[in-house]
Amino acid sequence: MNLPTAHALRRRLFSRVNGALLGAGLVLAASAAAQENPSAPPQGNLPVVVMPPEKSAIELMTGYGSYNAGYGVARAYSLRGIQVTDFGVLQEEIIRQSRFGYSGSYGDISLTHNLSPSNYVVVGVGGGGSLLFPEARVDLAGYHKFGAQRQYVIGLGTYFAEGNQSGRSDKGLMLEGIYYGDGFVLEGGVRGNVANPGAAFGPSEFLAATFGSDDRHALVVRVEHAKETYQVLTTGTQKVDYMSNSVSVQWHQRITRDSMLIVGLGYYKNPSYSSRSINIGWRWSFR
Repeated sequence: MNLPTAHALRRRLFSRVNGALLGAGLVLAASAAAQENPSAPPQGNLPVVVMPPEKSAIELMTGYGSYNAGYGVARAYSLRGIQVTDFGVLQEEIIRQSRFGYSGSYGDISLTHNLSPSNYVVVGVGGGGSLLFPEARVDLAGYHKFGAQRQYVIGLGTYFAEGNQSGRSDKGLMLEGIYYGDGFVLEGGVRGNVANPGAAFGPSEFLAATFGSDDRHALVVRVEHAKETYQVLTTGTQKVDYMSNSVSVQWHQRITRDSMLIVGLGYYKNPSYSSRSINIGWRWSFR
């Protein structure tokens, strides 16, 4: 279950979580890098809120989910730190999750570095414990901005993750596109994941839209369709090659100049069960 900023519900114990972490990390990094570009179009027709740029931030999230078909509940907690440096934007995150009778933690760090006004890269490493997360993971992605105001962004990413269970690994590619409009942002992407053992192929596609701006308030909507690979349940059984759909809605409300409330809802469904989730968080900005 992906409970941090902005993003969609995940229900796979290993491969599914890998895709979630990649998608979330690359979207956040892409947005951060694009916002550093002063030629990007203004975000919305709302009155301009003049405030100093954010030098660093801390984001704390907590969430709860429930499953039908007797699969119980899920809980998650995360702490994210963001720091703007001379070399780029650093992001660190610690996640604690429990679901399907398993519990585990995951930590990662990533750097978004501008190569030029039109190009930037994102590099990330992470690792965790339990079947919920990979033992070790590496991500690399490159992005290119184009258009009269560099309002279009296209990115290509790759990743490899070694599982906490012998013989388990994931690798894949992700292609993403972003458009920064007047008061909204549109995102879309496709991912191809290969999970071992058996080289099971699990493609997925997502669409997301952000309306408004974090300077005041914003609404983020995301939908995803995926062919999932392995899922391990507490019964010891495994499910392979099944379809799933998820949707999430998140609201960002600026409370003060340096604090913001985040509230999100999520829904996920596959042929065996469905789940609903809610997450609530707070972001502190340091300017």
